Amino acid sequence: MIKIRKATQDDAKACWDIRNAAIKYGCTGFYDAKELAIWTEGELTQSFCHIVAAHFYVAELLDIPPHNGGNLSRVVGTIMLDEPYAQLEALFVSPEVMGQGVGKRLLHFIEVKAFNLGLAQLRLQSTLNAVDFYRHCGFGGEGLEEDAIYCSPRGIRLECKVMYKNLA
Repeated sequence: MIKIRKATQDDAKACWDIRNAAIKYGCTGFYDAKELAIWTEGELTQSFCHIVAAHFYVAELLDIPPHNGGNLSRVVGTIMLDEPYAQLEALFVSPEVMGQGVGKRLLHFIEVKAFNLGLAQLRLQSTLNAVDFYRHCGFGGEGLEEDAIYCSPRGIRLECKVMYKNLA
């Protein structure tokens, strides 16, 4: 069972690990290996921890182990809404659960949240490997997609697609 909740600072390490694993797994073949290594290198920073605590939501996979009857959970996905810019950020899913609906659940959660905040449209910068996922979820199309370059704080430049979705 998947539960989506507001992230806390205690989730930062899991969010960092999921981000890096998703980039390495999903972006391989779409971007140069050296660029991926630079994009995912380094250690968890205090700045990232603060961003997670302030702005992230996480998908938790709830497991019920048969031997103790208690709920155990683990974070398997992340997402962030940059509200002032109506921009979706940091949608990452752990490779072990990719294709099981976690990304769609997180995306739907943020779309509802954005709509309830009065936003009429969401914007995102998609890595090339995720374009089809976002198109399937209603982003882009009808001229609402453009080529762009993502400039990483680590100095790499990655081709991406800017995509939009009108919220109704």
